[in-house]
Amino acid sequence: MRVLLVSANFRPSVGGIERYVEILAGALGRRGHEVTVLACRTGGAARHEDGVGFGIVRVPASDLLRTRAGVPYPLPHPVALVRELRRLVGRADVVNPQDALYATSVAALVAARRRGVPSVLTQHVAFVPQRRAALDAAQGIAIRTIGRCSRLASSVVSYNPAVAEWARRTWRLDDVAVVPPGVEEPPQVDRDAVREELGLPRDRFVAVFVGRDVPKKGLDLAIAARDPAFELVSVTDRPPAAAPQGVRILPFVAPERLREILACADAFVLPSEGEGFPLSLQEALVTGLPCVVTPEPGYDHYLRDGEAVLVDRDPAAVRDALVRLATDEEYRRELATRAREAGRREFGIERFAEAYERVYSDAISVAQPIPVRP
Repeated sequence: MRVLLVSANFRPSVGGIERYVEILAGALGRRGHEVTVLACRTGGAARHEDGVGFGIVRVPASDLLRTRAGVPYPLPHPVALVRELRRLVGRADVVNPQDALYATSVAALVAARRRGVPSVLTQHVAFVPQRRAALDAAQGIAIRTIGRCSRLASSVVSYNPAVAEWARRTWRLDDVAVVPPGVEEPPQVDRDAVREELGLPRDRFVAVFVGRDVPKKGLDLAIAARDPAFELVSVTDRPPAAAPQGVRILPFVAPERLREILACADAFVLPSEGEGFPLSLQEALVTGLPCVVTPEPGYDHYLRDGEAVLVDRDPAAVRDALVRLATDEEYRRELATRAREAGRREFGIERFAEAYERVYSDAISVAQPIPVRP
């Protein structure tokens, strides 16, 4: 198949959707498909680039909303976007935009419909609280207007059943299928060497937080939970100078380096909300890290009892969970084993790619938009 993946954000931008698309593109490419990723050009990235098993095409875009408001919503140059979509959609067997609220997704779905090319929309999240009234209002308007482009897709999928139901209900879609996500196996690392490179003590209990410095991710909650029993390493976009005692802030790093950081840690913590199922949590589980997270709708689709520590979105609850992990070695080993089993059961790369192959094949065979209610 010739697959066009459309993602507003892609490397060098760092985030869950970016990594999701990169993993999917690589997995499909290894299975013999011709894959192209179309994304916005930010951070001085090249217009054209070869990934591992896929090609990357970037269109000029403004990143003003990220720099001014902390919202990773690039605004593509409309003429350049339409020109590239006209060229790439005409060569594709299926088009797969990521998340309905991005301008790139709207344009891709319109272009695919006009050319008669089947399309699969992957919806990653539902409404995400921003803790700022203006941003929440703007998001609500976008959901009611831009989000209706989902009705142009041949099919819509999500990897979180709660998000799937939200999308079905919100945009009056007849069906939104649930597909499993996938991540790579953890690397073999010299734990002591990685810790030395990071300036971390070899014998210190280390919990890792991964996420942007936005309210939904809960960085402030994680920092407020700090305790002498452990050190918190936060991989984020907050300035390192803002770290209080007992907290180490690291800038976002390449995915390969992040996996090394997880592999040298003792636990993972993410007191977030408004999630699909964070890729960093998937990677932590596959790595075999005990995970302290706040429960989100749809998490129970992948997590069974005892495979993660589910806590209230409260610093005291997060602190208590991490202190117990730091001080109870038997409990920590047991939870690590359960986490690893969950990760390998749910997030295999081949299962991920096969699920998308089936969805694409179904869309191609039917080649009709999904039915919508009048």
